[in-house]
Amino acid sequence: MPGVLTTCPYCGCGCGLYLKVNGRGVVGTSASAGHPVARGGLCARGWHAHEIVTSSLRLTSPLVRRGGALEEVGWGEALDAVAGRLYQIKATAGVRAVGALGSPRATNEESFLLSKLARVGFGTNNVDFSARCEALPQLYDLPQYRHLTVSSAGLGAIEEADLILLWQSDPAEEHTAVASRVMRAAERGVPIIEVKTRSGQLGGVAALRLQPFPGSEAQLAGGLLQAALGQGESGRDEGLAAAVDACTPERTQQVCGVPAEAVLAAGEMLAAARRPLVVYGRGATLSPDGAELLMALAALNRVAQSEEGWFHLLWLNSTCNFQGARDMGVVPYFLPGYQAVSDPHARERFQEVWGAPIPTEAGLPAWEMLGKVRGLFVMGDDPISSSPRPGDARKALSGLDFLVVQDIVMTPTAELADVVLPGASFAEKDGTFTSTERRVQRVRKAVDPPGAARADWEILSGLAERLGGNAGYGAPSEIMDEIRSVAPIYGDMSYDRLERGWGQIGAMDGEVAPARAVLGEEGSHDPALGGEAATPRVDEEFPVILSADYTISPWSTDTLVVSSLGLRRQQAADRPATAPRVEISPADAQALDVRSGQRVRIVSRDGQADAVAAVREGVRQGVAVMMAGDREAVSGVVRLGGARESGAPMLWPTAVRIEKTR
Repeated sequence: MPGVLTTCPYCGCGCGLYLKVNGRGVVGTSASAGHPVARGGLCARGWHAHEIVTSSLRLTSPLVRRGGALEEVGWGEALDAVAGRLYQIKATAGVRAVGALGSPRATNEESFLLSKLARVGFGTNNVDFSARCEALPQLYDLPQYRHLTVSSAGLGAIEEADLILLWQSDPAEEHTAVASRVMRAAERGVPIIEVKTRSGQLGGVAALRLQPFPGSEAQLAGGLLQAALGQGESGRDEGLAAAVDACTPERTQQVCGVPAEAVLAAGEMLAAARRPLVVYGRGATLSPDGAELLMALAALNRVAQSEEGWFHLLWLNSTCNFQGARDMGVVPYFLPGYQAVSDPHARERFQEVWGAPIPTEAGLPAWEMLGKVRGLFVMGDDPISSSPRPGDARKALSGLDFLVVQDIVMTPTAELADVVLPGASFAEKDGTFTSTERRVQRVRKAVDPPGAARADWEILSGLAERLGGNAGYGAPSEIMDEIRSVAPIYGDMSYDRLERGWGQIGAMDGEVAPARAVLGEEGSHDPALGGEAATPRVDEEFPVILSADYTISPWSTDTLVVSSLGLRRQQAADRPATAPRVEISPADAQALDVRSGQRVRIVSRDGQADAVAAVREGVRQGVAVMMAGDREAVSGVVRLGGARESGAPMLWPTAVRIEKTR
């Protein structure tokens, strides 16, 4: 049976897979045995990747709302309506009243065109995507810190490391290709240190498990830094020592709940490592102190006795093209290639190619757009499903003057739209994805889209023509040629080169990846870690700390998963309870006289939620954990606050009590 080689549309690992095609269309998936990431294996999502192509939930025709209902129309009428209405809002309310949201699942070429459409067609830098809050946006306007949210190593570093620090990540849940490599490293005797409030699936192979109180992770990193300082041959880093002076093992134990002897043991292991690797994911970045935490993790380079240039950070991107969306300028203050909109030379370069002036004022981030713009164009994003407070997002979207959603299925956000445009799945278009290790790979068309659906790049081109932009692309390869001409980090990319081998490792700010962790250098910024942790205070009324975990079934609200019959069945088998689940330790379960499967009520000062108890050994005493994907329940009880420095919405650890309901 013929197979079309393409790239998996789920996590950021970038596994290669073949789509099996016959006269009926795409009928199956198989792994690529020679692919350097997949190595002949796929996770459950990869094996079911073909199902989204033939899903009965697919959108097949443009829809326009009339009299309160969405009706099928032709492409010309739909695009005319979008262009005309957005132009009217821009003309009457100003360019700041219009915005665009992109997707970490769109190809690089489509993200590039959305960035261009916002700046040239809409005349605004209001372009972003909801999930970007995972990338610590408070660091984005500081070029010297941007490497913190770009992996400085490929997956091969896992096989070369002599120490692996897993920080608030669970690759077995999120990134199977990473988990298999970590397991093999543990089998070779490489020590694994797991830092996670709720021990993950790899906790069983860890040489040392540290379970800090939720909200105290940055302080724990400071404790590890202080414990490691001065143990090696490099001597004492005075600047860093002063920054973590208050983070003694004793204070770390008091603040984080991690025994002082465990802090000292971890510090000694880190200081002695020659090839240390830090692996972190959303659990680290989606925390109130995420920025300081990452700066502290990068500063480990200044205490480890690592070989020259070896210390690495591996950031596990949550979605297949999260990296590419940022590279392509789906960011309110950067043009493609991380060129600041405030830089006149960058604007001049783009103006010459795009034939239009580039707005100079930085745009609004996604979480501010929902409350401030009047017209919104959404391509592949679903702010309702991704928001910490779905009800707030739904209210904001309902209050817009005009909402356009371009997607492959009818998402909760699309249900509110004035115009819905049917896009193509990954199997129905050509393009490229950029993985978590910055590997740029081809996405290849296997079949035509269903009905009247079109590839996103074709839809964007048609809309750009109506808004006065210079579109006229004949193929995605032509868009990549334009990307190369304006974004130096993609300057040596071309479809011809990408057809050779297994893609191409990209660059970052002119440096060939793996990029160096710039904050690991002597004299760089010293993290301020002596302050107060974000851990809530518990008392007799609210004696338990509740945390929302982003690594428990992170795909529960993913569009491609919920639209795939096989994956929905597997989720139901893995999690038979229909109600939200709260995990508690055996000790807490005994004190509460609660058993697994029993219904409980979680009460905080902010609200309450009903859930099903799950008693689990990996949860520390005094802590309860809910899946962040259970957003409706979590938002009713967990405190929603802004990340320190950026204000990006985060689910803060919250003091609660747990009551039996029957």
